[in-house]
Amino acid sequence: MDTYIINSIFEDTASRFPENIAISEGSRSITYRGLNANANRAAHALAEVGVTCQSIVGLYFDASIEYVTALLGALKAGTVFMPLNTRFPEKRLADVLNKTKPSIFITSTFFENEFFEKLPKLNLDVNPSHILVLDNAGNLSIKSYPGGIAVTGKPDFTDENPPLNAGPDDGCYIVTTSGSTGEPKVILGSHKGLSHFINWEISEFGLNQNLRVSLFSPVTFDVSLRDIFVPLTAGGTLCIPDEETRHNPRELLNWMRQSRITLTHIIPTVFRLLIREVAELGRSDDALPDLECVMIAGEPLFGNDVINWRQANGNRIELVNLYGPSETTLAKLFYRIKDGDFTLNEIVPLGKPIPDTEVLIIKNDKLCGVAETGEIYIKTPFMTKGYYNAPELNEMSFVQNPLIIEHREIVYKTGDQGKFSPDGNVQFEGRLDGQVKLYGQRVEIGEIEVALRQHPSVRQAAVTARQDAFGNLRLVGYVVPEPGQKPPVESLRSFVGERLPDYMVPAVFVTMESFPLTHNDKIDRGALPEPDGTRPEMEEVYVSPSTTSEKSLSDIWCRVLGLDRVGTNDNFFDLGGSSILAVRIIASIQEELGIEIPVVKLFQYPNISLMAKYLSQNQSDEPSYEDIQKRAQRRRDSFNRRKRTTIGS
Repeated sequence: MDTYIINSIFEDTASRFPENIAISEGSRSITYRGLNANANRAAHALAEVGVTCQSIVGLYFDASIEYVTALLGALKAGTVFMPLNTRFPEKRLADVLNKTKPSIFITSTFFENEFFEKLPKLNLDVNPSHILVLDNAGNLSIKSYPGGIAVTGKPDFTDENPPLNAGPDDGCYIVTTSGSTGEPKVILGSHKGLSHFINWEISEFGLNQNLRVSLFSPVTFDVSLRDIFVPLTAGGTLCIPDEETRHNPRELLNWMRQSRITLTHIIPTVFRLLIREVAELGRSDDALPDLECVMIAGEPLFGNDVINWRQANGNRIELVNLYGPSETTLAKLFYRIKDGDFTLNEIVPLGKPIPDTEVLIIKNDKLCGVAETGEIYIKTPFMTKGYYNAPELNEMSFVQNPLIIEHREIVYKTGDQGKFSPDGNVQFEGRLDGQVKLYGQRVEIGEIEVALRQHPSVRQAAVTARQDAFGNLRLVGYVVPEPGQKPPVESLRSFVGERLPDYMVPAVFVTMESFPLTHNDKIDRGALPEPDGTRPEMEEVYVSPSTTSEKSLSDIWCRVLGLDRVGTNDNFFDLGGSSILAVRIIASIQEELGIEIPVVKLFQYPNISLMAKYLSQNQSDEPSYEDIQKRAQRRRDSFNRRKRTTIGS
């Protein structure tokens, strides 16, 4: 076993625990023996079509047993796997593929038709020669492209482990992140960087074959790799929820309990939804009886998040804060959260570096003292290999250590500000540029502004991130239109959505006659106004609610979206709705109207008129509007009392 080659570690684990369940997904599961055999067949199929070491293989899947099979097969073949977001707009997907030019793709029978239909529309610079199609029994078909004609049908590839085809310093995965120039950045991770973090987490927290880990992160997000490889190299079980469960806090909580999850990696936004759900149910230690550890990363975590969790769940479950840019591989600092007091708005420390990592805080090319704010630099031999085919970007971020002049020493310049506390922990102090973390995803404000300025009716554009009423960040787009133009919000949203992932589309748009400027004629972002809660300019004519259900839904939508009014035909997502806010809408419907419905229904019935009609079919005895308001106020009063008790604890 090579401890720096992640698939070699997996093979050793599979040999020691062949009959353990490696992955559980709904009613399906697969053992280590079965997963390793299927991955081996995928590796041999890749060799059949002529891939070579360090070839890039695109994986077009959602989270599933088949995705992990393809991922492992790509690693075993010595290639670099690149997960693709099945929901990316075509332009974004084309941008990523034209930067990386994968030679082969793997997809599933579920996505096969969709993928073959989508590929010609992308107008790729280089088309793949073959596409491997994996079914849910682990069988493979090799198909030519274009045409989708089966070349070898379903060949009987061997399930024996192939020889190691990559070294520790070789690349093994590609992920993308937002770029300030208007194009995505492509990051190439290495075997030794990935295995170093995975080995550290297993060792630091004493993880073993009893481990059960949830996969919440999108597969295109690099932190999904720790969800996958921590259990699969410890002999534990990777547990995958379905898409509907993932977006419903109550169902997610039930799923975690039923799946006996012992460890979860989670972003603060989802963490807060779970806290609220546990508090609403009035449960404490029995809410998640098997859960032992929650690792939180991707966004700042605040003291009140910790306090609220402790109040709802007690002190038994350990909380850990993780920090590390994708460029330095997963996480490089950690903080095991103590039971001490936190002030409500205090950001929880980023912590101290993991082994073989050094954190430098530098200002004016000098090392900062305790409590002095500077920029965070990370020094480690286990960084990624940098930005793929982008030497200019690498020179800007992977720089010579400013403290060293006598020899070459490369460190990563994070752009984050921080300071050392007296106890040696690093405290986060904000960003130096226009980058923000949103739903755990890194977003460059400049990339959104580039897209927005391309709209034919927009003369100037600016984007900021502001907190909503629930304490989560949302993007606000500001536009100065061309003379005589007044672009409706639907047009702005769809235009940006055709070019960028949905999490990068501003939730709110504000139209202005001109932007406030600084003394050197740059946009004064600090002077841009807060959205005033007025219903935006829309193509849809405002229609006021008339029935009891419509009025109740309108009240809920106005409260969650922070608007003064919502018309019955207004699209929830055009008004700034997101998957996170959709969860809050559904939770409020359950609480105030007494009707439990899945989150997917809001996507199917995205305006008040359609939703009211759907609800009327599921409610035989409709309460009066006054009764609904009283019920809602009682629930809010109850929740606020619990919140005051929590804050005062």
